[in-house]
Amino acid sequence: MPIRRVVILLLLLQGVTIVFLWTLDALNQVSEGTFALFLAADMIGFAMISYLYRHEKEMEIPSKVWLVVGGVLIVVFMFSSLVLH
Repeated sequence: MPIRRVVILLLLLQGVTIVFLWTLDALNQVSEGTFALFLAADMIGFAMISYLYRHEKEMEIPSKVWLVVGGVLIVVFMFSSLVLH
């Protein structure tokens, strides 16, 4: 059940980042950097969902270390985008 909660939170994060990416101005230099950071966070979230799915399908326990590393990277990318403004 905790895996399901993590996947739901990651999907919500991806939904929010995609909506935010649509609102960015494509001609602004700051928006390009913000877009890259949010896209990186989105891709890491997708990789984490894929990782959880593979381990759930094979009935293995996913490594908490990799989940923490992915979560920390997502947070770092999100806060890095605040520095650009």
